[in-house]
Amino acid sequence: MSSIHIGIVLDNGCRITHGKGANVKKPFSDIDLTMHELSPSNQNGFRGQLGFIEFTSELRLPRHIHMDAAKERLLDERILVLNGVGLVEIAGEIWATAPGVRLPDGTVSEGQFTMVYEYEEPTSFYPTESTEAITDAAHYQPFQGSNFDDIRFPMLETRQVAKQASIVLDREQHQGLSLA
Repeated sequence: MSSIHIGIVLDNGCRITHGKGANVKKPFSDIDLTMHELSPSNQNGFRGQLGFIEFTSELRLPRHIHMDAAKERLLDERILVLNGVGLVEIAGEIWATAPGVRLPDGTVSEGQFTMVYEYEEPTSFYPTESTEAITDAAHYQPFQGSNFDDIRFPMLETRQVAKQASIVLDREQHQGLSLA
């Protein structure tokens, strides 16, 4: 599978990979091993922080971006969601799903997941008011307020998520989710 066929690349440049959308391969004929390549190789080496966050439906992060220490360059971030289904805003659009929403494959989120993250370079948290995708660090719009609640991911009811959220399953994007 060529790298352009891994996952779905959104108009804003983010790649979402799930299930059969990965490059799934069995490299050994005599070992029962299945590999799932989630991201193609790229020119960027990842040498920033690597960590994880245990999320629940109550934990909502403020809108933010990642840049280098000099604030001159936007940085790539890799996110891997494990043990659940996450809810995220990408350039103002809601992706994935929340507790009580039934996915097209029948899965229902229980409201918890582990997010593994890795940054291209060491970075900090740069809160932003903007929901627009930017391609240049010079266009960063810093949050000027004093209360992160103003830019925190909104608390949504299950029915709102089912109506508004998109999700990638295998190689397809889905909208119009149903309630469990």
